[in-house]
Amino acid sequence: MTQQEIQEKVNAFLTGRLEYEPGAIKPEAELKRALGMTSLDAVETSIFIKRTFGFQPERGAVKTLVTIQDLYDYIEKNTQS
Repeated sequence: MTQQEIQEKVNAFLTGRLEYEPGAIKPEAELKRALGMTSLDAVETSIFIKRTFGFQPERGAVKTLVTIQDLYDYIEKNTQS
C-alpha cells in the first residue's frame, strides 16, 4: 500500500469517525494539541488500524505519535512486506 493510499484512509477516518475538521488534517498537525485526540480516540484509532491495515498496534503506540505524519509513517512501516 502506498503512503498516498494510507493518507486517504487515515484522513477519511479522522474526519469521518473521529469528526475532526477536514481543514485541520495536515501532516504536520499534532494529534493531541491541534486535534485534541483523547485516550478514547487513540483506542479507536488502534482498532481502525487493525481492521483497515491488518496489524495490531503495540499497546499505547498510538498515544506516543505526535503528528498525523507520524501516524502515516507508523502504519506504512508496519504494513511493509
